[in-house]
Amino acid sequence: MRNTVGSVLSRRELVELRRLEFVRHALEEMKKKGISQDIPICPNCKSFRVIQITSQVDLGLLGALQPAYYCLDCGWYGRTLIVMTNRPDSDAVHRDMIETFGNDSEMRESDS
Repeated sequence: MRNTVGSVLSRRELVELRRLEFVRHALEEMKKKGISQDIPICPNCKSFRVIQITSQVDLGLLGALQPAYYCLDCGWYGRTLIVMTNRPDSDAVHRDMIETFGNDSEMRESDS
């Protein structure tokens, strides 16, 4: 997006902003219902219609170890994407660390 003050947004930028606003509103509604959610966003077109590809047929034998993503709207394909969440920052970071590295008490037990 442009950084100039007072510029008019392009049609593409308006579509991207509408998509992001739609996702933000959906996350707020889920949060009101007590649902924590992470929604993947395409880094190219900002669509939420992103699917995860993990099949060995699609990615090859070694590719299945790290998932790839595909955007149904623009055809973007890659391994890194944007994630919008309604979790508090500290909660989201903490859960990601536990999922990646395990709980601290689990780590201590495995060292013994």
